[in-house]
Amino acid sequence: MSDDVPTVSIVVPCRNEKNHIEEGVRSLLAQDSPKGGFELIVVDGMSSDGTRKILDGLALEDSRLRVLDNPDCFTPHAMNAGIREAKGYFIAIMGAHTHYSNNYIRTCVELFDEHPEVWCTGGPIDSKGNSLFGRAVAVAMSHPIGVGNAKHRFPDFEGYAEGACFPMFRREVFEQIGLYDENLVRNQDDELNLRMALKGGKVYISPRAKCIYYVREKPMRLFWQYFYYGYYRVSVLRKHKLPASLRQLAPVAFFPLSVMLFVGCWVFPFWWAGLGCVPFFAYGLVLISGGMWITIKERSQAGVLFPFAVLIMHFSYALGFLGNLFGMGVPKLPRS
Repeated sequence: MSDDVPTVSIVVPCRNEKNHIEEGVRSLLAQDSPKGGFELIVVDGMSSDGTRKILDGLALEDSRLRVLDNPDCFTPHAMNAGIREAKGYFIAIMGAHTHYSNNYIRTCVELFDEHPEVWCTGGPIDSKGNSLFGRAVAVAMSHPIGVGNAKHRFPDFEGYAEGACFPMFRREVFEQIGLYDENLVRNQDDELNLRMALKGGKVYISPRAKCIYYVREKPMRLFWQYFYYGYYRVSVLRKHKLPASLRQLAPVAFFPLSVMLFVGCWVFPFWWAGLGCVPFFAYGLVLISGGMWITIKERSQAGVLFPFAVLIMHFSYALGFLGNLFGMGVPKLPRS
């Protein structure tokens, strides 16, 4: 490795993150440096809430930090702008809404040494919330009822996975499969992971690389987050003609089928009525049982709102998916 080239380039897209950007950037600048060092590139989507002022002040304190403009404002454009400017042998795509343990970057580099066959490394995500609803969302995002078998969502998981929430790539990966798809406002990371998998690339994650992700604290913000996940999932399917995982289609299949059965209750003989209600009752029972388990066994008040959080995630995802599938135009995306 050349002395004037950092081992790792850390790319962070952000926009209007004044409440979290300083903590996130400082946790990255405080990383245990891998041999060869690292640089930090924050790509700002023309923030209007004071985020840029905070970033400029941090850049004056530490020369390893560079701040770039993202006039397009959207996440994939920021990621690609940072990748193009990156000098490192490894490129890490990190989030501004997250706190990282001091060893995150160094551990990701070590995982490449331990698993030379992999193209990408990272750590499973540990979701956190501050309010009661936020804590319920955090539990839902790391519980099988909420996210199925999404291994990267389970804080203690180690092994091969579909992807890492905050991944580190070998630089040559982008030369082989290209950059993030800028037509995807959401799910651009899943689409890139799918392209990588189709080329034979593997992802390895370990809880030794710890990070804390701060979830949406309000129901409507969670709704729109998952609505757009579902909406842009259709775009990925149209591009590749296959899903990254069957798990991603479960909410889409469940809600329309349940509605069809329920409507059928009014058409078929009375004894069919009970059958039509079974999916709703079963789903509700699963959510309530999960919430009770969390409340009683884990002694967490988040269990009270756990069913509500999961319902928002699943329903909004399915609604976004079906909206795109049946030709709904892209609703205006909140950029805050």
